[in-house]
Amino acid sequence: MHRHLLATVSSLALASTSFAGSHLWEFHEVFSNADGTVQFIELHILTNANGENFVAGKKIKSAATGKSFTFPANLQGPTGFKYLLLATSGFAALPGAPTPDYIIADNFFSTEGDTLTYHIYDTWVIGADQVPTECVSALNRNGTVTTNTPKNYPGVEGSVDACPPCEGDLDGSGAVDAGDIAMLLGAWGTRNDEADVTGDGIVDAADLSVVLGGWGSCE
Repeated sequence: MHRHLLATVSSLALASTSFAGSHLWEFHEVFSNADGTVQFIELHILTNANGENFVAGKKIKSAATGKSFTFPANLQGPTGFKYLLLATSGFAALPGAPTPDYIIADNFFSTEGDTLTYHIYDTWVIGADQVPTECVSALNRNGTVTTNTPKNYPGVEGSVDACPPCEGDLDGSGAVDAGDIAMLLGAWGTRNDEADVTGDGIVDAADLSVVLGGWGSCE
């Protein structure tokens, strides 16, 4: 009886071990701005597999840029339905960005077409110009383009705008320039909401100071 019990326990332990590893992580979502300084790569486990902790030493690679990232250590805790977020420092600094689990180099992958690999377990071939670069949309693994929804390992989800508006860009041209000064002066002394940068209820010297302070930015 004891032999039978021992054999059963051993079989269960072996079965449990066979399901542990890191092979179920898959690419889920990628995001980039136009110059590649704000990027993220998100991986996901689609099942309740809780033993996918052993990522240490495994790599994420870009065939187009030659850049790679090596996971420094194994993961802690259950992994079922979890996400891993790898992102650039520029992404991490944006409002609304969940804290990346790992920092990767700028321009880690190419937006003009790339092949991303995770160890020997997953490969994602991304077509030319398939990744949107208009600062809000992301490419999903199923090929759809949606608003970015990065999520990290602790489960914090967010959304970012990689091209925040320039403070003082009153006319929406993408730069603070003479056009904004002209718009501000044309609304001087009024309650024009678009020109009232400070939000104090009137277009005055305080608003002019903000515009002049941002002169030439965001070009």
